[in-house]
Amino acid sequence: MANKGSSIIVAVWNQLGYTRLTVESILKNTTQPFELIIIDNGSRPNVRAYFESIKGEADIKYIRNDINVGPIVGINQGIKAAKYPYIAVIHNDVVVFEKDWLGKIIDVMEADPKVGIAALAGRKEILKTGCVNEASLKHNLQNEEDLGPGMQEDVANVAVVDGLCFVMRRELLDNIGGLDESFGYMHCYDLDISLRSIDAGYRNVVVKVEAMHVGNGGRTRNMKGYRQIVKDDYGLLKKNCKILADRWRKILPLKVN
Repeated sequence: MANKGSSIIVAVWNQLGYTRLTVESILKNTTQPFELIIIDNGSRPNVRAYFESIKGEADIKYIRNDINVGPIVGINQGIKAAKYPYIAVIHNDVVVFEKDWLGKIIDVMEADPKVGIAALAGRKEILKTGCVNEASLKHNLQNEEDLGPGMQEDVANVAVVDGLCFVMRRELLDNIGGLDESFGYMHCYDLDISLRSIDAGYRNVVVKVEAMHVGNGGRTRNMKGYRQIVKDDYGLLKKNCKILADRWRKILPLKVN
């Protein structure tokens, strides 16, 4: 069982109910040393009150932004504050069911120093347009009605990971930097850092872990007030896919075995 410490970053914007499900599953099922880094993007006071109420249950760093800077900038704040050699990023609507889920992922990374990023989900193929081939999805999420059956193998190579939950090596981040904030509020940052991992000589994998993306399909874009921050969500997605495709034209399309 892995015993190296990990920093777990959760960016939060309201959604206290989902956030509690995520945090409580982390506290219950993470058995190795860890710190929980909460990036609060200007949530209502009840979010701060919740984390105040549980601060004695774990090593918690609470970082509050007065405005919603978005998940990409928020995650980078968490990376800068992280103290451990492995850094996990998890959406605040993901529930992990498996005991020692993070230790299982880190065992895979410890066994192979060339694994730069390990995740709960990812795609084996990304097209030259910057879009992923959804038919190549690998996962073990309990969302079969939406995502299809889970993976049979314990570990699968992927071209790109899904941002819902992924673990990175500190030395990888020291080499390539954090998430690229030029993507703006969100979209494609997970694909970009996956390709930067491969470009730096690492490989990316999905580990078979029992979990569920409760808000599968995207909770943020359905939130009240989101369109005040991002006027055109689909437009942002198209823009970011083009940035990604132009940046990585030297290696796209990419399909791994």
